[in-house]
Amino acid sequence: MRTVRVPVFLALFLSGLGVAGAQTWTPLVNQPPFSAGNPLLLTDGTVIAHATCAPEWWRLTPDGNGSYINGTWSRIASLPDGYGPLYFASAVLPDGRVIVEGGEYNFCQAVWTNRGAIYDPVADSWSSIAPPSGWSTIGDAQGIVLANGTFMLANCCTTETALFDSKQLTWTPTGAGKADVNDEEGWRAVHGAARAVPSCNSGTPTPAPARLLLSSAPRF
Repeated sequence: MRTVRVPVFLALFLSGLGVAGAQTWTPLVNQPPFSAGNPLLLTDGTVIAHATCAPEWWRLTPDGNGSYINGTWSRIASLPDGYGPLYFASAVLPDGRVIVEGGEYNFCQAVWTNRGAIYDPVADSWSSIAPPSGWSTIGDAQGIVLANGTFMLANCCTTETALFDSKQLTWTPTGAGKADVNDEEGWRAVHGAARAVPSCNSGTPTPAPARLLLSSAPRF
């Protein structure tokens, strides 16, 4: 799953979320001083963005009037040593922490890494997370926060998926019965009860059909 690349002018639509009618993009007054990617809106209203192929993360803080366009950038804590991903899974958890998993590249080297980390915005610190048991890859994986607040992660290169326990920082396998690998797929929550998984790169000439993972029976 490719992360969203932010162009040289990070054009924020965040201030217009939820407003009816046509929306427009507006360049920031203060451009990011780094190659920005994977922006995430935190629960405190600030935005963090990753410096691609590097450990660094930055925070965009809106001005006193709540304007992201006139916001300012500041460095926050970097990822653990040796972890500088590109194209990875990420999400803001219900408690405000941020989880980052995998990377098709690490420091722009093609490795499909199984590294991961979790960010505490209050302490401004990252902590490493061990991968799900037996996973040698995570890579450019997809992830999603389910209706119950649990983060679900795919292994880019197998049919494996796992659920994250954000208190214990552990993983539980889930989603048995998937027919094709997870490579280049996207996930979306459907009615809070099922997760749609359209298969985009099954390794066969004929695309695999979209599949559902039902909460009541964790099988695809």
